[in-house]
Amino acid sequence: MKKKELNIYYSNLSAQISSDSTEILSFEQLVRIAKSKDFFRNINKYSSVSFYCPSFTSFARPFLTAMICRLLTFGKCRWIDNEGITKKINLITLIHLFGVFIYENLTYKKMLQRIDREVNQFLTIKHTVSSTFSGKVPLYLRCDLVYGYIAGGSIGHIAGVLNHLADCTGAAPVFVSTDAIPTVDEKLETHIVRIRVPYGNVRDVASIAFNTTLYPYLEEILKNKAISFVYQRSALNAYAGIKYALRHNLPFVLEYNGSEVWISNKWGGRKLKASNLSEKIEMLTFEKADLITCVSAPLKDQLIDLGINASKIIVNPNGVNPEMYSPDVDGRNIRKKIGISDSTVLIGFIGTFGPWHGAELLAQAFASLINDEGLSVPIHLLLVGDGLKMPDVKKVIQTNQIENKCTLTGIVPQIQGPKYLAACDILASPQVRNSDGTPFFGSPTKLFEYMAMGKAIVTSNMDQMAEIFEHEKTALLCEPGDSDMLAMALKTLAENADLRKHLGEAARKEVCEKYTWQIHTSKIVKALKERLESTDVKNC
Repeated sequence: MKKKELNIYYSNLSAQISSDSTEILSFEQLVRIAKSKDFFRNINKYSSVSFYCPSFTSFARPFLTAMICRLLTFGKCRWIDNEGITKKINLITLIHLFGVFIYENLTYKKMLQRIDREVNQFLTIKHTVSSTFSGKVPLYLRCDLVYGYIAGGSIGHIAGVLNHLADCTGAAPVFVSTDAIPTVDEKLETHIVRIRVPYGNVRDVASIAFNTTLYPYLEEILKNKAISFVYQRSALNAYAGIKYALRHNLPFVLEYNGSEVWISNKWGGRKLKASNLSEKIEMLTFEKADLITCVSAPLKDQLIDLGINASKIIVNPNGVNPEMYSPDVDGRNIRKKIGISDSTVLIGFIGTFGPWHGAELLAQAFASLINDEGLSVPIHLLLVGDGLKMPDVKKVIQTNQIENKCTLTGIVPQIQGPKYLAACDILASPQVRNSDGTPFFGSPTKLFEYMAMGKAIVTSNMDQMAEIFEHEKTALLCEPGDSDMLAMALKTLAENADLRKHLGEAARKEVCEKYTWQIHTSKIVKALKERLESTDVKNC
């Protein structure tokens, strides 16, 4: 049998599908193959391998990745970056990458010690800031070493704040990011960081070392800019932003969406290699921030428990662009595309299939609903997105033999998301509780998008969902983790078009009045100004 070509795409960079001549894998899928017992069966399986990556130095384990790519084919093997530049993975390349691998593994501990000393120094610095915004521009930093995302809640949040900062401050922000973000206003001054990420060969260490190259980059591109304040989206081990704010006496706003150290320990299944330093970097950003904006009350409680001053923390749930997500969006072409008639009630879910999303619970509830002989209308399940829990979702679907009643689209670009939501009659977001018993700290962006679409919503009766929604007025609320209750709620809505209409209209009205990105961003800017003008603000 003729060998296929293999194309590997970093993260969710591509929505392409495999063909008769080409197989498509994500980088995550490649990692899973490399860790599997069957990896040796894949040696020289392909005629060629092309790895489409953000850059040649910005992803984890470059030497091991090169070795894996090389072993998958004895033919042409190459990496292609975002600029279209090609690197051949041959013996010379492997020798060079191996040299870097050895060097980084021999020297990373000394590098961590240097950074630890620097972080300790910053913890002792007094942070004196100016409250004058006139004639200055905000700086927005996105420092994550995550690339190629075309959809997701983080995309909506970043674009939502960036696109409204000018309205709230009178000056368009400067956006510095490690990757391009879909739906961000193209008119904004944007700098995509293409600098080397050192120590990528050492697990978890690259995000720490990245600060040593990011900070000089900031100094260079901002040397002629008058910055009013630094706004940084929280990211694992990111402290270049607070370093810049401290050095230039600038206000620092931290957008806190949860502890990346906790997420790695609880959801990532392992402790970070330099966990103590990672925790110290988090504390540095918490303590020196002039304002911390977090998306839920549990996050504020976490910060207060750590000793952070409550007066500089605001709870600001996520939001939505009500023009992009609107009842006016036409989803008929999507229904036609997936073969759903007008008489079929379409139940939808969109997301990254994380441990907290409950997508597998939704699949189970839908399966039991399909088997309910008392159901009076035809139904279909539409699952948009992909992620960690997708294998569990597929297992539920296959076990219950309901493949013909379910459509899994994979990841779709953010800009196309509203059309898929518009195609649905019911939208579900069955979040589950954290496995360790801690409060659910999320603010699901999908829920605000659901509300703006004017659709009937089923979600979990816990934490922020219970605060935002009123049962039987703007949504149906279910006990978290209860698939039977979830199935019953879905059945109630499937069989009651009037109730769907009532809930959808009420939810749309609620979100437009309280939870747009314009309102979200204005709260941040207002809180920062009040904080800087308050006599309670002292040198930190």
